[in-house]
Amino acid sequence: MPLWGTSADAATNKPKWCPDDANSDYDITKVFASQSGWVRRAGTAASGNGNTSAQEEVLVAIGGLAGATASTGLHHPTLTNFRVITKADHGTSGNIVFEMTFDEKIKYVAGTAPRYVLDGAAGSNVNADVTHIDGTAITNNLTGNVLRFTATSAQATTYTLNDDLTLGNRTSLKDNVTSTSLEAAMSTLTSAIKTAIGVTTIVIA
Repeated sequence: MPLWGTSADAATNKPKWCPDDANSDYDITKVFASQSGWVRRAGTAASGNGNTSAQEEVLVAIGGLAGATASTGLHHPTLTNFRVITKADHGTSGNIVFEMTFDEKIKYVAGTAPRYVLDGAAGSNVNADVTHIDGTAITNNLTGNVLRFTATSAQATTYTLNDDLTLGNRTSLKDNVTSTSLEAAMSTLTSAIKTAIGVTTIVIA
């Protein structure tokens, strides 16, 4: 099995030695594709440099990996990981937090925050809005590869990201390399994409 991939639209391209573990310095969500290859986010413990403005550490040198157009390199940002961060009891503001990770950097531009709608089994849906990118509160022209979604539940129930759910206000997000809007196909949660990135239900007490 190759130690990394370069196939457009694949959720498993990232270097295989990086663990899917939020507690690891080498967490795979902090790795993404740039025009230099597979790189690790600047300022992480694993990079040995706390400067978030420093140059990313190149893990695998592949020129043009991210792709300067929609037909080169990886073509466009692809979802690669889902992770629930918080699922506190209902009635608390922001009690649901989850993250979606892409394999390339994206940029938030002026507009309305992107949103997924969580389907509540008890009959009341809630909006999960993007509030942070790479741990920083969204602001115009902020870039990164990890979107944090936050929602508030007023009831105890199980929430689901339904099959074929589309990302609302997705044009507020751009491919950081090409500056084109995030494609609908890359943010629509088909059954196949949900399986590939590990989407789970969120149970709220």
